Formats: sequence, C-alpha cells, structure tokens
Amino acid sequence: MDIFTQKKILVRIVIILALLNLVSIGVFLWKAVTPPPRPAAETEATAQPRDVSAILEKELHLSGEQVDQIKNLRADFSEKEKNLVEAIRRERDSMNQEMFNKSTREEVIRSIAREIAENEYKMEMLRYDQASQLKSICTPEQVMQFEKLVRDMRDFFKPDNKPGRQPRKGPPRKKDE
Repeated sequence: MDIFTQKKILVRIVIILALLNLVSIGVFLWKAVTPPPRPAAETEATAQPRDVSAILEKELHLSGEQVDQIKNLRADFSEKEKNLVEAIRRERDSMNQEMFNKSTREEVIRSIAREIAENEYKMEMLRYDQASQLKSICTPEQVMQFEKLVRDMRDFFKPDNKPGRQPRKGPPRKKDE
C-alpha cells in the first residue's frame, strides 16, 4: 500500500472517530438537559385520585347500578375526607405556630391536640361508614370477594412483604413454644 492510500484511510478513520465523539457528546448533553421521566407510580400518585370503581366492577362483577352507587358513595366520601384532611392540616399548623412562639400556652396546645384527635376520629368513622355502605351495596358473595381483595392489598403494601419476612400463617404460637 502506498503512502497516499494510507493517508486516505487515516483521514477517513479520524473523521469517523471525530463524528462518533461529537455524537456521544451530543447524547450526554441531551441527557443532562432533559429531565428524567417520572416513574409510573409517582405519576399516578400525584395525579387525580384513582377511580377504584372500575377495579371493583371487574373484580367483584358488579352490576351497572352497583357501580353508580359506589361512584356516588366514593365521591361523597372523597369530599368529606378532603374537608377533614384540610381541617387537620390547619389545626396542626396552628399547633406548630403556638408551640414555637415566645409565649406558648399549654392549654391552647391541649385544646388544639383534642381537635386534631377528634377530626382523626371522625376520619376513621367516615372510613367505617363508607365500608358499611359498600358492604350494603354488594351481595354476600361480593362482600367475601371484597374482603379477600382488601386483605391482598393490605399484604401487598406491607413493608415486610419480602420473602422470609412475612407473618407466619396458621394459628398463633403460644409463648412457651
């Protein structure tokens, strides 16, 4: 191979390497400038509350009338829950403000704490009322399937749902075993 052919090959290799270098720099810059996509779970959590009536309809084989009743029940519950959550947040804010001012009054703190506890009690009773109404809408077979669905969801979201760390199934052990 003569010297001119070698130079042509070397020039072409240098051009190819330079282009690859520019492309890789462009990719790195593009990744640095564009924000990473949010995970699907985060997107769903920050979006509107999920309409669980479709999931219940599928899993429990609900009728159209039952679906409408559940949607109405969930909408009513959602509004009441939102109001209670806002009230609790306001009360906690005022409690924090009172706790960290120059002249903290213990009786005011206790009063606000009671209001927070009362609203949390109302929230739990609201959840109970919703569950009672859901059960009254469903047939006995659907209630049994609903209970199983709730247990499965609870077990799925437990922090210790790793293999080997689940609670033991079966009757509880006696202390002397």
